[in-house]
Amino acid sequence: MKKSKRSVFLLAASMLALSAGSCLAGDVVWWTPNWGEARARDLADKFMKANPDTKIKIEVTTSDGLPQRVLTTLQSGAAPDIIEVQHGWVNGYAQNNLIIPLDDTLQDRSDYVPAALDYVTWNGKLWAIPYRIETLAVIYNKGHFKEAGLDPEKPPQTWDEFVKAATALTREGRFGFAITGGGEVGNTIFRSLPFIWMNGGDIISKDAKAALVNKPEAVEAVKFYTDFYKKKISPSSTLENDGIANRRLFIAEKVSMYQAGQFDLASIKKENPKIDIGVMQIPHPNGKDTAAILGGWSFIVPKSAKNPAEAKKFIQFLNTSENQGYFTDTFPARISSMKLPRFDDPILAGFKAMLPYGRPAPSHKNWVQITQAYFNNIQGIMLGKEEPQEAMDNAADDIQSLLDE
Repeated sequence: MKKSKRSVFLLAASMLALSAGSCLAGDVVWWTPNWGEARARDLADKFMKANPDTKIKIEVTTSDGLPQRVLTTLQSGAAPDIIEVQHGWVNGYAQNNLIIPLDDTLQDRSDYVPAALDYVTWNGKLWAIPYRIETLAVIYNKGHFKEAGLDPEKPPQTWDEFVKAATALTREGRFGFAITGGGEVGNTIFRSLPFIWMNGGDIISKDAKAALVNKPEAVEAVKFYTDFYKKKISPSSTLENDGIANRRLFIAEKVSMYQAGQFDLASIKKENPKIDIGVMQIPHPNGKDTAAILGGWSFIVPKSAKNPAEAKKFIQFLNTSENQGYFTDTFPARISSMKLPRFDDPILAGFKAMLPYGRPAPSHKNWVQITQAYFNNIQGIMLGKEEPQEAMDNAADDIQSLLDE
């Protein structure tokens, strides 16, 4: 017999309830992603030694399907006590009354990167404790720079310098700068929206009431971004490429520069150790600052958590300056944690330099649909169906309708 969607949902909710609810009073069930499992278990053991009355029960998650899994358990009414989620998911949970505020859990507010706290603040309350932050930068092949007669120790800083360098790096079988134009929509948002910001524009207004993507500042930035493809400086496969595809092309030395986070460094070093890797800030218009979307992860406490008091105490332990710096895969949200030796690696300097320019992506209940409208018209430009102004006019019409709902 074919099960209905409702029965499948109820079954999933029941399984989640059994998973999250089979703990004793005082126990803390913690959902943590698999990439940090070893560090999570280490910190849990240290906490339990100091707090023998509390047991930390770790349940390991994976990125595949995680947004839906988290939403399902939050809606089930039988969620774990702590869940790690991306910053951008938090406000939606808060607006739907699925998590509890954590203002009383945050310690040393002034020691946190302000943008990280802004990301998880809604209606005047803090709904998560951020522990990991990251922005993209431009990774480049220093050897290719030398071949093209460019100084790898003096990478381009302005848009004009960037285009000249990317053009010089482009030759038969190799492209100067790979942009994304395919895959999950967020790939292109994270890589193109900062160009709009640094040029003084935005996709929507700060009050989320007006579409701005067809204003001159935004259109100029969109043209700058899409011209890399239209002028054949970005690979012919750009319309299908996401961030992972661009990393593979960089490893294969088919592209000389691309935008990525420090999380790509290990794969590059492992799969092609002969590449002399450089990292630069994302170039900016002359006379203006660079910009980036601030990404990363936070701890939330579901409204249906069985042991919220113990969960808050454990979150405070996880977010001491030393523990947060140890636990994060990229950079910590605490400023003092950045002083730990692990963040002194010179190759991280370019990523570290981008952090002060990171800002949250806009927040709106229809943000997913808004980004899809923007992305569809970015692809329209690259396919040659629309000019940038026409494409962004069309995007603005769709976006304004979503804002007016």
